[in-house]
Formats: sequence, C-alpha cells, structure tokens
Amino acid sequence: MDISATMVPHRLARLFSAARFALVYFASLTFGLLLSRFDRGVAVVWIAGAVLFVQLVVTPRRRWPDVGMTAVACAAAAIWWFGFGPLAALPLALISVGEAWAAAWVVKRIYPRFGRLQSIDEVVRFLLVAGLLVPALCAAPAAWVIHWVAGLPVMRAWGDWFGAHALGFIAFSPPLLLARQGEARHWLQSASARLKREAMLLLGLVALASLLTFGQNVVPLVLLPLIVMVATTLRLGRFGAMASVIILMTVGLIGTSAGFGPTMLLHVSTWLRYEVLQGYFASVVLVVLPLSAELVARQRLLERVQAAEALHRLIIERSSDVIIRVKYDGTVSFASPSLVRLWGYLPEEVVGRSVFELVHPRDAPRVRASRRSLMDTKDAMIAAEFRILRKNRSELWVEGSTRAVLDHQGRVNGTLTLIRDISGRREMIDNLPHLAMTDPLTGLANRRVFDLDLAKGLASGQSGCLALFDLDHFKQINDLHGRAIGDQVIRTFAQVLRESVRSGDNAVRLDGEEFAVVLFGARIEDARQICERIVARFAATRDFPAGAPVLHATVSAGLARFDPGSSPEAVMTAADTALYHAKSDGRNRLAVAA
Repeated sequence: MDISATMVPHRLARLFSAARFALVYFASLTFGLLLSRFDRGVAVVWIAGAVLFVQLVVTPRRRWPDVGMTAVACAAAAIWWFGFGPLAALPLALISVGEAWAAAWVVKRIYPRFGRLQSIDEVVRFLLVAGLLVPALCAAPAAWVIHWVAGLPVMRAWGDWFGAHALGFIAFSPPLLLARQGEARHWLQSASARLKREAMLLLGLVALASLLTFGQNVVPLVLLPLIVMVATTLRLGRFGAMASVIILMTVGLIGTSAGFGPTMLLHVSTWLRYEVLQGYFASVVLVVLPLSAELVARQRLLERVQAAEALHRLIIERSSDVIIRVKYDGTVSFASPSLVRLWGYLPEEVVGRSVFELVHPRDAPRVRASRRSLMDTKDAMIAAEFRILRKNRSELWVEGSTRAVLDHQGRVNGTLTLIRDISGRREMIDNLPHLAMTDPLTGLANRRVFDLDLAKGLASGQSGCLALFDLDHFKQINDLHGRAIGDQVIRTFAQVLRESVRSGDNAVRLDGEEFAVVLFGARIEDARQICERIVARFAATRDFPAGAPVLHATVSAGLARFDPGSSPEAVMTAADTALYHAKSDGRNRLAVAA
C-alpha cells in the first residue's frame, strides 16, 4: 500500500477541520464586534474567547501553534474590519488569542484531565483560571491599546474587557465544550426511549420558560428558567444542563436583540443591558454546571459503591469464614451465611442478639475489653483468639479480626469482625507438649521423658531396675530390606515392649533401634522375668508387611539394679555394660549387671 496515498485523506480532513474552526471563530468575532460594541468601544458579548478556548482544549498540544496562527489571522482581520481599525488589529488579536491560549494551558496544567466537567474540583479550577485570573491579567495590556487607539480611559477599558471576556468564558465555554465532547451524541445513544420522551418534555419546558422570560417586558421572570433548568439537570445530568443553557442563551440573545426581556426593564444604556444579560447567563451556568458535575461525581460514586457491594456480597457468600457486623451497643446487625455451617445458627437467629451471648463466658470479658479499646482508637485492627458456643453448646476456638465501622461524621457506630475457625491450630498447640515428649514413629515416650523420669525417680529415693534393649543386626535389616521394613521392625518391637511391661512402667525409645524401660520398685528377679518375656516374644514375632521376605528379627537386653542415691549416669553405665555382654554372648538374650 502506498503510504502517501493514505495520508491524503488525513491531510484533507485536517484542512477541512481547520477551515471549519476558522469560519466559526471568525463568525463569533464578527458577532461580538458588530452586534455588541455599542457606544463603549469594547464588545459586550464575547463568544470568540470561549470558541478558541474550547478548540485548544480538545486539540492535541502539538497542534496548538497551527490553531493559534489561524486564530490570530482571523482576529486581526475582524478587528481591522469591524473593530478598532488597522493600528489595533494585531495587538488586540495577539492579546485576545493569548488570553484563550493561556486559559487553556493553565487549566490543562493544573487539571490534566480537564474537559469532561465531571467534578466540582474541575469546575472550580476552570472558573478561577478562565473566569477570573487570565481575563484580569490580559485586560491590562488590552486596556492600554484601546486607550491609545480610541481614547477610552484605561480603567474603564480594563473593566469593560475583563467583564465581557470573563463572563464570556464562564457562560459559553461549558456548553461549547460539552457539545464538542459529543455529550449530546453519547446521551442520545445510551438513553432509553422513555428518557428521551422525558427530555423532550423538560427541554420544551425550558424553552417555554425562556420565551416567557425574554418574550415580554412586563414581569421580570428571571428565576423561572433557572427553576426548570435545575429540574432538567437533576433528571438528565450534564446533557440536560448543556441543552438548557444553549436554549436559554439562544432565546435570551434573540429576545434582548429584539427589545424584549428583563433587561429592558432597566433604565440603563444598551451596553450595560447586554453586560447584565451576559452576567445572568454566567450566573445560570454557575448554578447548573457545578450541579451537573456533582451529579456525575455522585453517579460515579454510586457505580463504585454498587461494584463494591457486589464484590462484598460475593466475598461474603463464598467465604468460609464468618463475617459479623455489630452495632455500638453489641447487638448483631448482620451475620454471613457461613454461620450455619460453622456454628449451627441461621443468620436470622443471631441478628438482634448480643454478640457476647455467643462468646464463651470465660472469654467474654476479654473480648468485651478488646472491643471497647478498638472503638476508642477507631483506625486500629485487633485480632483475638477466643471460644464461641455453637448452637449445640459445644465449644469452638476461633480467631476474630475486628475493625471499627464509622458513620458519615467519622464517629464509631459499630464493629465488623471476620471470624476464622482455628480449632485445628489450637488442638495442635494443646498437643505440642505431648508431641515434644513422644517418639513420632512408635508413639512411645522419647529420650527427654526417659532422662526426666529416671532423674526424678532417683532424686526421690526410689529403687528399681533399668532395662536397655537394642535390636540385633538392625543395620543389615535396613541395608537388605529397606527403611520401610526397618521402620516396621521398630514399630513391632515397640508394640511388644508396650504390651509386656507393667501398667505403671514407661517404655521409651532412646534413639534408632535402642529402647529402655525404668522399672521402679521392681526386684531384680521380677525385672528379669519381664525382660526375658520381651526378648522371647519379639523373637517369635512374624508380624511384618505382606509380601516382605522372611525376616527373623531379635533383640538383646541389658538389666541393672539401682538403689536410692544412685546417679543416673552410673545406672545407665551399668545397664549399658550388661547390654554389651548380651551382644557379645551371641545376641537374642538378656544379660544382668553384676
């Protein structure tokens, strides 16, 4: 494809757009200069500034020089032919164009997204810049030029320029800007047929009110159009505000030019009548424009609230945790559906009840105190573990994460709590002491329990016997048959050991294939019988995994007696020496320390 060929329509479109702007801008200049200069020299109704301001706002910054040069040429020609003549044409053209340029640049600088008039902040910044600051500054050089070519006093020229241009920006820029943004087209595309019929009726009422106001000179009905326009704006939004302002301005300018309207009741000059008319237009814009912006902002806020509510509802309905909202006095105002599964209550069964009725009586004071502290700090979040009572009166450990809920004045009016079931975690915490004292493979007590038990017994002056056991050739079992078989051999011996000792004796796995039993109060003969029974039972055991090779596992044992006052180290050494002799004498036997 020839790229140059595709560029031709684009260039033609840009030329057409530039020509259209030049024609509209020149027409607005001509209208102001021919129809509203009267006897004061400065045009009273100045639409041209708003036309150029809007063009710059909707045009990319890189094309502003082209727009500016076109505007200067149009302004110089219009001022030369219809205004102050050739001497003032170029200076006043530069000032007038520079004024709109500065207003657009400053507004876009302090509010980069300017153009949709969707918030009060955007509207206020536009009014301060385009309706006050820039016209006031540009009126000074313009006043000196007008004084130089027309002899008008400087302060009077400054006031005339500032009033006309400031009111022109305020009155005409918003409807022109919204029209250029396609507000009417977007609204017509999205509005329902019923809303369009309402729009025709409301805008017809605006036109009728404008005609009643500017079609007679008897009664000054200046508030009548405003009342209808406010109602139209409230119902139709920015489109209603824009259309109402355009209708009012059109009817007002035509009626005033024909000698009708409230301004004709003023016994003042024609120039001042138009100045008052433009001030009236600006006042109407200052009422309906912020109103429409606030409506847009509230509509966007409502959309965000509705989206957040939908997300909130989805989270609540799908969450496995319980979500409870509680009023300031502790009364439950909302409970999520997960309440049924976890607590047994239907949500409606707890709404209206005190939340503390659901908390375990022992934990209720602590929960109440933490909630009171939270409501005093407002912005904090408190997590607490406590027990709740299910509908069947069983206890359930939960963790509640609570945050204060504020009203529109920032005062605490309740709390919102996310409650999670932590019964599994609490059970694990409660079992930690047991787990710390237990061998995980066999379920027997571990070396820590053995050391504490032996030392405590000896310190209390008890006598008895200590038996040590060691599985024979256990390394070979692991090497030949694997660790799974080795673990089964260890578990099997642990079961034999547990079943063979007395009910009060504590069987212990010391480490690996080593085991021990402290037989407090046992005589050596009784201890010997217990140990021999253990050795014999294990040697006869064939209870190993199905499919495993034929396996004959045995155990050797060493037995030592201890008396009150013996040290744990001495007792362990004696039993270990006896175990060594049992191993040396052929294994699968018991040896007793001398």
